[in-house]
Amino acid sequence: MYKIVIAIAVMTAATQLTRFFPFLLFSKKEPPKRLLTGAKLIPGAVMTVLVVSSMPHNLNFWAPETWIPWAGVAVVSILHLQFKHPLVSIFGGTGVYMTLLHFLG
Repeated sequence: MYKIVIAIAVMTAATQLTRFFPFLLFSKKEPPKRLLTGAKLIPGAVMTVLVVSSMPHNLNFWAPETWIPWAGVAVVSILHLQFKHPLVSIFGGTGVYMTLLHFLG
């Protein structure tokens, strides 16, 4: 039992150290421009990797389990280009995906 408590304490300390380190490092000076640019690009890169890795990659486009998710992505892309509002894009794409999945999947 004590080994579990020690492991949890070590993981908590390691997590907190990684969270506090940037504040300690940049408390007296301005962060570099490259770091700030990277911090702005990371969320989009992570979302891109999540979407691409979760999409079906088989070439049978006639199968509903292949084209329905890609149709949802297409609707999200079109809505976002049209309205530039993330909630409209997400809810619209999810609605189209769920409707297609329910009636055709």
